[in-house]
Amino acid sequence: MKIGIIGTGAFSTSIALLLASDKNKNITMWSENEKLVESFLETKKLNTIFKDKSIPKNIKVTNNYEETLKEADVVFLLTSINYLNDVCKDIKHLISPNIPVYIGTKGIAANSKKFVPEIVTKHLKNKIALFGGPTFANDVVAIDPIGFVIASKDKKCRAIFKSLFATNNVRIEESSDLNGVALCSCLKNIYAIGSGIISGLKYHESTNALYLTYVYQELFNILYKMNSSLETLNGLGGLGDLILTCNSPQSRNYSYGEKVAKKTSKTALEKYLKENTVEGLNTLEAIYPMFKRKHLKCPIIYSLYSILYQDENPQKLIDLIIKKG
Repeated sequence: MKIGIIGTGAFSTSIALLLASDKNKNITMWSENEKLVESFLETKKLNTIFKDKSIPKNIKVTNNYEETLKEADVVFLLTSINYLNDVCKDIKHLISPNIPVYIGTKGIAANSKKFVPEIVTKHLKNKIALFGGPTFANDVVAIDPIGFVIASKDKKCRAIFKSLFATNNVRIEESSDLNGVALCSCLKNIYAIGSGIISGLKYHESTNALYLTYVYQELFNILYKMNSSLETLNGLGGLGDLILTCNSPQSRNYSYGEKVAKKTSKTALEKYLKENTVEGLNTLEAIYPMFKRKHLKCPIIYSLYSILYQDENPQKLIDLIIKKG
């Protein structure tokens, strides 16, 4: 089986390494970074990610879309939301329409205000599925027990995904709620910034638990109003991902929230954003006007917007959750 993967970030690489444990799978990863590909050809390592990890022989890395997608049996799209539209335009003539496409990209496009499924289906005629869940790249590489949710309207598409990860250490949860999984994967990054703010203000686990209780209730309301399945909230793509992202400094969103609460200088914050993708910040900017326009009741989202974009005191978040109690 040939698998094409668009992207060579940490999560993309972890997925490739997990798939490559089956020697019958041949994986080709695409990267726009020419130096990374040159380095890989010399060292057989991806020196910017998992530096000490040798890449198995059944993984190739290239800058060529055609080499990545030619004769692929399945394709994974794991690029940043900022590049997803352009990538789909570039590959639409290179990918057979009968090939399932699995998307691990999260977020909402800043310019078009479109979610991932809308962006992909605008260009590709393939059966698509979103996947995600409570999984950090390091834990995937460590082959810890992990879980993914796979969301698709197509049962066969979901079944193929399950077969790709048929190992004892991976649990797969199926869903047909593309909209709900896309929403949860966006919003958990916003809420993780809030958990980071709580930590940066030197509050402890009990305060974060209070916060997450009201986050859960807010998410319930948002999913209901956005015509998504409430079952999604109780699964790996909802509660599972929320627990992971909102409880660990490994989350760049959480770490950014900590820095904001500690009154890190604007120069240092800009440097952090230049070196790290903080999905929740971009998602919040895009989704705030949408939720306002729909008159959604989500005071935590609105509070975080005022802190991050209107220079409100981070303590405002604590005042909000105390009043809700």
